Amino acid sequence: MPMEPRHYSQEEIDELIACPKAVSDPPRKEMKQDRGHFRNDMRLKSTDEKFEFRAFMRRSEDFPENFSIGLAFLPKDGTGELILLRCNGPHGDFNDAFDPANPHFDFHVHRASAAMMEEGLRAEKSATVNRDFASYEEALQYFVRSANITDATAYFGNIGQGRLLLVEEEPNP
Repeated sequence: MPMEPRHYSQEEIDELIACPKAVSDPPRKEMKQDRGHFRNDMRLKSTDEKFEFRAFMRRSEDFPENFSIGLAFLPKDGTGELILLRCNGPHGDFNDAFDPANPHFDFHVHRASAAMMEEGLRAEKSATVNRDFASYEEALQYFVRSANITDATAYFGNIGQGRLLLVEEEPNP
């Protein structure tokens, strides 16, 4: 049975998100279909090997714009994982479990907050609309940069490029 989660300072949370990470258990080459969603996971370690993380990728089979890509910290003290970051696509109006001031009908990011933890809420409860991505592919790029995954190109191909070309584009003359 996991112990009560410990509270982290905002500085500790920000450091966990920003520290350089490398893939320790790679994602599958193809997402697995499970109960209406495509799923994939991978494990990460900080490059100084002090910290372990789990990254998760979910995408609705019926509504591909409804997705979640997240980073969970796995503390070694047995207190259970802490969701640090989630990049989401639109998934309707806000749910009562979330902050109604941050609607979920747009692309948005949930980022762990020490203030939320102090209030006894889920660390990543609050969300902000995000204009840095407008698709799963762009959100994955944003996530890899935000989570500082140093070897992501080995697993996600051209993710390190400014943007993915989903259709063949004509070069500008």
